[in-house]
Amino acid sequence: MEILVDTSVLIALAVESDSDPYSHNLIDTLIDRSGFNLWVSAGAMPRLYDMVSKEQGRGEARDILRYVQRNFSIIPLRSSTISEAVNKSESNFEDQVQIVSAEAFKTDYIITRNPERFRNSSIPVLTPREFSKKLNAGKFDVITQVPFMDLKAQHHQVYNEIDDGITDIIANTGFILGKHVEEFEGRFAQAQEAKYCIGVSSGTAALHIALMALGIGPGDGVIVPVNTFIATAEAVSLCGAKPVFVDCDEYYNLDVQKLREVLRRKAQGTRRKVKAVIPVHLYGAPANMDAIMALAEEFGLLVVEDCCQAHLAQWHRKKVGNFGVFGAFSFYPGKNLGAYGEAGALITNDEELYTKARMIRQHGETKRYHHSVIGHNYRMEAIQGAVLSAKLKFLEEWTEKRRENACLYDELLKGIEGVQAPSEMDAAPCVYHLYVIRTDDRDGLREYLQQNGIATGLHYPVPLHLQDAYNELGYEKGDFLAAEKAAKRILSLPMYPELTEAQIRYVCDKIKEYVTKD
Repeated sequence: MEILVDTSVLIALAVESDSDPYSHNLIDTLIDRSGFNLWVSAGAMPRLYDMVSKEQGRGEARDILRYVQRNFSIIPLRSSTISEAVNKSESNFEDQVQIVSAEAFKTDYIITRNPERFRNSSIPVLTPREFSKKLNAGKFDVITQVPFMDLKAQHHQVYNEIDDGITDIIANTGFILGKHVEEFEGRFAQAQEAKYCIGVSSGTAALHIALMALGIGPGDGVIVPVNTFIATAEAVSLCGAKPVFVDCDEYYNLDVQKLREVLRRKAQGTRRKVKAVIPVHLYGAPANMDAIMALAEEFGLLVVEDCCQAHLAQWHRKKVGNFGVFGAFSFYPGKNLGAYGEAGALITNDEELYTKARMIRQHGETKRYHHSVIGHNYRMEAIQGAVLSAKLKFLEEWTEKRRENACLYDELLKGIEGVQAPSEMDAAPCVYHLYVIRTDDRDGLREYLQQNGIATGLHYPVPLHLQDAYNELGYEKGDFLAAEKAAKRILSLPMYPELTEAQIRYVCDKIKEYVTKD
């Protein structure tokens, strides 16, 4: 829940705590309690400083501002905010700035000691005492809606650093690549325990660059899981090569036994040489990299890992992306580490491949207007570098929260007949980009959850061999039975770090309610 706190409440915290215990106790409670994000308007800070300075001195005033910075996020004072506040008929400009700020950020409530001064707000307004009563009565614990993901929920942790970074980019007009992208590349390489990182424009671009750098082209075959997002296969097609599909195992990833069978058949034929394999760590669950790397060595294959859903995932304590020659990542906004737009990255431990991939990212340039290879325009924008650098600091924390949420789902779904929770391989903990269950009555359950305010997803309803885009490959229905069966039964439940226990219990209660309603 997003809450804007009026200056009057902050002043009460600093200089009137004895006479106004509600303000002090409420803010302490909301800071300590999960699910409540506190905001203040930058336009209110000067008066807060002045009031505390007059009552308690400048030292205390600076302390209260530091307290605000630690525990609140600050909504910047934009020119549009000033213009809208000026145009409002009410006389108190500071109050109007706060109202406009709350409306712009779509906060759920404004807490103020002076509700009469916020009467024209479209955001509900409560006094500290009123809010405390509703909180103690459990009014905010009633769940009726659970979004599939809530990108807004993480704003309070990162917004101000991101705002500072974007302002710096605008002030210095460095919009493409530059210091913010380089800073992120260094931090992400370190996080993934790789030597090199190349920031690019999307996860698809990362896969395409990797295959281009490896010389994959017409006449080549590349192994691709049939159960994945189409971008994995698209990267192969963009190189002029052909995807060779392989069915999935119980963890939704490449089935290594079926991979071996395909490689043996291909090795005996002469029609198309298989040169590479792209294992996908789908939904955040690492593929069986020991077995895949053994097969790659046996059959002389290059390995490019699709880690677009698996940031920080590990196979036997080794970060994914470090087994093959490249690891490709996506930072699409809904990913575990999401940009404010499209972005991606490649990691590698091979200096020569790193140099070549960097050239491909920027039109094959070695230096300005000198081009050694045919490349592409796959550069990362500076704004995405700034956003990702700010968010990366929280990725381990967010990943652990995803795992905690998955454990709660596992516990609550246990014993519900006809519903199969996801499973993990030993020593390969999932980072739960998605939490995907299986059930025979998938469509009926999905509709029931939607009727009860719970959003779900389908990842993915049509396996790649049945997509119109790949009709030319000649595959037919029934060729990949595991993926086809999964496509009819899988359902992705809400999953994000800020998902609350109450929300998860509501989802699981509704699943149980549907399964047992007859």
